[in-house]
Amino acid sequence: MDAGISQINRLFVSYAHADNKLFDDAVKYFTEDLKGFYAAKTGNHLSVFFDRESINWGGGWRSQIDGELRNATIFMPIITMQYFNRPACRDELNAFNESAKRLGNQYLILPVVIAGASSIRADHPIPEVATIEALQYRNLEDSFLAGRGSSEWRRALSSLTDELISAISRAELAVPEGTSTGDSNADSGDAFDDDSDFLTNMAELGELIPALEQEVAQVLGDLTSWTEVVKENSTRIKPGLTPQQVQAISMGIAEQFKKPSDRLHDSGVKFAATVEKADAVMSSVRQQISLLPSDEERESLRRLIRGSQDPADLVEAASGMGELLQSMVSVEVMSAPLRKALKPARIGISKIQDAIRVVDRWGKEI
Repeated sequence: MDAGISQINRLFVSYAHADNKLFDDAVKYFTEDLKGFYAAKTGNHLSVFFDRESINWGGGWRSQIDGELRNATIFMPIITMQYFNRPACRDELNAFNESAKRLGNQYLILPVVIAGASSIRADHPIPEVATIEALQYRNLEDSFLAGRGSSEWRRALSSLTDELISAISRAELAVPEGTSTGDSNADSGDAFDDDSDFLTNMAELGELIPALEQEVAQVLGDLTSWTEVVKENSTRIKPGLTPQQVQAISMGIAEQFKKPSDRLHDSGVKFAATVEKADAVMSSVRQQISLLPSDEERESLRRLIRGSQDPADLVEAASGMGELLQSMVSVEVMSAPLRKALKPARIGISKIQDAIRVVDRWGKEI
């Protein structure tokens, strides 16, 4: 292929590595064939990255996502329900989605579902599942089951390649000629060409930070209430009880868990969503902070951002939640009502932990 004619585009693939083993390296073959179809249909090369390390982003990966999206990098999460159990996958999906929403190019996110499509719905209690549904995922379950080389596989890959080509072309057409696409090596004076955008970001941060403070207080209250209910009921099921007694007691416990678990779910999901929004705004102003003309201005902005982090009380409160949940596993196994009652709390706590992980990153990247 003539190197003077061929061009390179980027594809970032996010997936739970356990799934690749389950499907006998199907994700690897999938991307290889996708690259082949892309080359056949465009004459260009598709450079595929499987994780943050392979794309050489290092610790500041989040701050580079805007530039990747402006340069038409496609983000393709390969979805099974295991995907949502993996914190790194949730982080990648949320980070790309928030940045894409702000930039108006969510069409550069092409989710592919290879198992569990029947569970992908808008009202799912795990917010990332609802996100995949909203992004109009591509259901390739039958193609993956048919296997590589089957007619179903080839048709699905060909169709998906057409969508990928269309998304890249749309992104390229959206960039006006002569416009900077976020090259970090560009002249630093260009970073403030759009002062209104910078001021809008700062105004949004000014609104988000007080909201975060309120939501931290709400989460702390809900965590405390839920913890008290768990501790009050944790010793009610004792050795020597008959299965019938265990079932009766667990149903009573489940009833007491329901409202606190639902509240913890809702406040945890809301808090994590606000943190993700703040994270997207912060990533767009980090470079601008470094380009401000005076040390005083730079430090003033840093103080504003740092003021929204370090919810120490929340970190401490959430640290013991995993142990409490783990202590309930043996009882949950014996009681479907108890499993159902605790599920919202598990999701809420996972979202709180996601948010804490993002907030912790702020101090390291500013």
